[in-house]
Amino acid sequence: MRINHNISAQLANVNLKKTNRKMSATLESLSSGYKINKAADDSAGLAISNKMRAQIRALDQASRNAGDGESLLQTAEGSLNEIESLIQRMRELSVQAANDTNATSDRKAMQEEIDALMDEVDRIASTTEFNGKGLLDGSSSRAVTFDTNGFTDVSLSSGVHSGNYEVEVIQQATIAEGKLTYTIPSTGTANYKINGETITLSSSDTETEAYDKILTVCSYLGIEVDGSPYSGSLDLSTKAKGSKQFIEVEDATGTVISKDKGEDCMVKPVTGFSDGVMCRGNGESVILRDNSGFEMQLSIDEDVTVGTKTEITVYDAGAMKLQIGANESQNMSIDLQAISCASLEFREIDGTNKVNVCSSQGAQNAMSVFDAAINTISSYRSQLGAYTNRLESTVASLDVSSENITESMSRIMDTDMATAMTQYTQENVLSQAATSMLAQANNRPQTIMSLLQG
Repeated sequence: MRINHNISAQLANVNLKKTNRKMSATLESLSSGYKINKAADDSAGLAISNKMRAQIRALDQASRNAGDGESLLQTAEGSLNEIESLIQRMRELSVQAANDTNATSDRKAMQEEIDALMDEVDRIASTTEFNGKGLLDGSSSRAVTFDTNGFTDVSLSSGVHSGNYEVEVIQQATIAEGKLTYTIPSTGTANYKINGETITLSSSDTETEAYDKILTVCSYLGIEVDGSPYSGSLDLSTKAKGSKQFIEVEDATGTVISKDKGEDCMVKPVTGFSDGVMCRGNGESVILRDNSGFEMQLSIDEDVTVGTKTEITVYDAGAMKLQIGANESQNMSIDLQAISCASLEFREIDGTNKVNVCSSQGAQNAMSVFDAAINTISSYRSQLGAYTNRLESTVASLDVSSENITESMSRIMDTDMATAMTQYTQENVLSQAATSMLAQANNRPQTIMSLLQG
């Protein structure tokens, strides 16, 4: 029997310490709810769970990003809805103006309303924003460059892929021109017509008064007048260009003495286009499209001569990108087209009206222009709707992924309370037993006193 080293007490103490450490870990697990509270608890599990946590947080943020994208698209679609309502009203006015029960002053009032509505279309398109970013002004559409000055991109459909395209100008846009020869009647009145609108000259009119009457009607019709009020002969020309611009002049006998029509700018596809691409001009604008959804609209300045070739480069850059995934390059491009009176073919790039309803024929022409614009807006809204539906599916998918990964991480990180409580109970009993045995072991050397007292 030894008294210097109480081996039994040391063994009991070692086991008590082990049990206490285990019980402390179990208590930490029970109180925090986590099975892994520090790297020593499960180094591999900690590394795996941290990667999962990063993925979960990224998925949740991507879901919020997609939700923001939906809000952005709804903002753009709401503005397009209002623009479409304005165009519907303009078409209604053009139908009204086509009726010959209207006087020139009536049609002038309708044209003034149409002009105001077109200004509002441009205002809405230029001011529609989401978080400071323009949505319909072309600032969020793909970048395009030209190797020749005088070409301007107006809009690209989503069917236009990045790459190089070459076109050749084969016809330049022209104005319509005409000539009015008139005389002030010696007695009574004489009626002249320009584009169907009557100008009544009276024997009491002076040269200046007769000239003012002609000038007033021509200003309504978007026609410029050149010549002296005293010559009795005036040169007429339309302000806008294109095949929808016309001048028809009738003399006092009802005979057509001058008739002319403008021409649209036209280009020939050279390289980069499909075999089925078609070209349609409207004034200085030209649209190239095919049945695959490809549509490229260009505006060509009058300084560009026939025979000029230009290379058009369309880039992937410029479109708005939504980060809709948790990892690099998991994004979605949204190409928001530019909407304006120029892209809708209501006006030239410089603001000159292509639409004029101050004559019956002009009102008839306006109907087809507004019909095409309504189709363009409807198609664009449909595209935004498709983007929105895709984002809704994306949000649902991201939320499911986040839920499933969270479930996996929970199995690694979270405490199984039933198992932990069972383990704690076991360790508590062992701790009490070890404490009791340590007390017994500490009392054993006392038996040596009986030998020493012998």
